[in-house]
Amino acid sequence: MEPSNASHRLKSLLAAAPRRPVGPDEKFVILSDLHMGDGGRNDDFVHNGPLCLEALEHFYLAKGYTLILNGDVEELLRNSKTDIEKAWRPVYELFDGFRAQDRLVWLQGNHEILPEEIRTGTRPGWFDGESLVLEFTHGTIFLFHGHQAGVANSGRFNGLIGLSLKVFANSLGIGNRSIAHDSVKKFKLEKAVHDFSRVENVVSIIGHTHRPLFESLSKKESLAIRLERLCRDYTRADEARRLRIRAAVRDLKDGLANPSSNGSGLATTVYGNLPVPCVFNSGCAVGKRGFTTLEIKNGKIALVFWSSPERSKLPAAYNEYKPSRRFGAGAYRTILRRDGLDYVFSRIHLLGEP
Repeated sequence: MEPSNASHRLKSLLAAAPRRPVGPDEKFVILSDLHMGDGGRNDDFVHNGPLCLEALEHFYLAKGYTLILNGDVEELLRNSKTDIEKAWRPVYELFDGFRAQDRLVWLQGNHEILPEEIRTGTRPGWFDGESLVLEFTHGTIFLFHGHQAGVANSGRFNGLIGLSLKVFANSLGIGNRSIAHDSVKKFKLEKAVHDFSRVENVVSIIGHTHRPLFESLSKKESLAIRLERLCRDYTRADEARRLRIRAAVRDLKDGLANPSSNGSGLATTVYGNLPVPCVFNSGCAVGKRGFTTLEIKNGKIALVFWSSPERSKLPAAYNEYKPSRRFGAGAYRTILRRDGLDYVFSRIHLLGEP
């Protein structure tokens, strides 16, 4: 079978990506899809801006993480760079704090590609490229925004897309958060990234679809795994612990209550029947109840949810075994899933073999 066009594009992107050997004490956080605007009613980041600032300042910067911005940090198709910087000066000051310690990598997303860049072949100087490869002892992680697996979001149509967003979406108050991220089109893009990653034996970390993925599983599937483990633990728990498990299960059930709205009949996994854990997605910073990141440290990778008890029940639901800790005035960090990278790499090598 001939490789798909998406596979060709991703192969070229992988070949051109700078390679960075990872030291034993290095820590990374991957954050994408902030879609920072001008601070007005169409700015999707307004909802989570203060929460994101607290997490970046009081946890990631304070604890020595390298921040990898994996695309669509700025909403340049709707707003000017000047207006965005004016609205979100404290965020840029935090970025400068990471950069001053050589702990910032900013990869370009499709909402950050302007028509003149397509025409001239140049990229603004604040970006560190389109992709990055992190090299570990037993495998590699390939980071890129994700739009490169599609054609419509490649940037070549950004002039028309930007005009439509400014004329129609802005005037109607339609934000990026309003656009479904579980559509058939975006599912197929995730599937293309998965198929490529499986063949290449790499872990791919993307953003773009706004859908958190861990080991190729959606956030809801990760919650379902957590729910199953709690049910198993309940049978051997004492009465006091059973009370805590029942409370956690109740809150987790609320998080799983709403069915998928795509109506496509497709499964929410991106791998089909064989669970090859080669695709991760950091989600987005424009979620209704909070935002997600991916963290890498001490040989492990984790999907982390940032919110507050007032906005989401997940910080309380995870208190049974993985307490949600508060940082800053009210940003709660909840680890949804965590696994060893050696285990992930081993599964990819074993399950990805023909």
